[in-house]
Formats: sequence, structure tokens, C-alpha cells
Amino acid sequence: MQIDVSDPSPSNSPSSARPPGGIADRLWQAARVEFALRGYHGARVQGIARRAGCNVALLYRHWPSKKGLYLEIVRSICIEVNQILDQAVTREEGAVGMVRAYLDAMLADGQGAQILMREYLDGSPFVLQLMQEDPAMASPLGRYTHAFVEGPEEKRLRPELNPRLALITVSGFASLISASRTAAQPFLDGPITIETRKEHLAEVLLHGLLRATTGS
Repeated sequence: MQIDVSDPSPSNSPSSARPPGGIADRLWQAARVEFALRGYHGARVQGIARRAGCNVALLYRHWPSKKGLYLEIVRSICIEVNQILDQAVTREEGAVGMVRAYLDAMLADGQGAQILMREYLDGSPFVLQLMQEDPAMASPLGRYTHAFVEGPEEKRLRPELNPRLALITVSGFASLISASRTAAQPFLDGPITIETRKEHLAEVLLHGLLRATTGS
């Protein structure tokens, strides 16, 4: 499945760490679009500036480099995702709550999901750099992993499954589906709402593709 190559719509999350107003905000939004469409290596500062309707010099007035801008955007996406996951952890709904939280986070910001998916495909070098520079960014992973096996027994991860591997699988799957949302549309019979898509994905992740059978 190809990653969506259409112009992704911007995030409307109120917790976004983007700069407030003016040319910095336009550059931030333009950079998100360019990084979502082309990844870090394919995006050019000239393209970002052109999309924002300004010159490159103004970009460098706000960020020291393309890398610095990209790191701040990736950091802001991770923070927004973590805020949604933290709320799920407090509800103690086990694997059910964490799966739905990941789907909520990724489907709410398709643009951010595209940026993360391209980062994953490149081997996650900048996510790893952020974690090395700020260990606090990695610390929630332990909480999220543990949350898969907390809560009511019927909502917990099956004991034979690895919680950390489950977390990675759910995160990657949710990112991929959100990133390829528009690209998958031609293969569907018609438009599908985000809520319908979310419920379908949650069902697949939590209960699989096969019909439940009863033991003899």
C-alpha cells in the first residue's frame, strides 16, 4: 500500500506546538505539508518557503536549519499523540483503550501520521535522536506498554502476547492506515467516515480477521 501523496489537511489540534500566528505559523504549516508529502530528505527549504509565500531567509530567521525545523515538528507530533495516550492510560481500559487511543491519535492528524510513517520507513533516525537528547520522551513507552495488560480482564492483552510488540504493532498499523487514507479510497465502494474506519480498524486489531469458533 502506498502512502497518501495528496496534500494532507493540517492538524486542528489545539495542543499543537507550532509557533503562534504570522509568518512562523505559515512556515510551520507549509513544512508539515512538505515533510508529509516528501519526507525529510525529499523536502526542500525552497519548497517550504514557496508554499508559505515567503523567502528562505525568513525560514532561517525562525529555525537554524531544515533539520531543526523537522525535529521540532516531529517532537510536536509525538507530544500530541502522547497526550491522547496518557488519557487512555488513566482510564485503565487495557488493550481495548490503548488500541482506540492510538487510532484516535493517528486518524485525528493524517498529516502527522504521514510524517511519522515516512520517518519510520527511514529507520526513525530523528525520533531516536529526540529520545537520546530528551530521555523523557521515551519514558512514557513503559506506561503505554503496561497499560495493555491493565484494567478489566476481558479488556487486557492476551497473556501469550508480548505487550511491547503489541504496542509497536498497533502504533505502526494505525500510522500506516491513517497515512494511506486517501490513497486507499479508489479501492473502496464509496466514502467511509473516520468513525466507521476507526471502528473497523479497532475490530480487526482487537479481534482479528477470522470468525470466532468455539472449542469442541
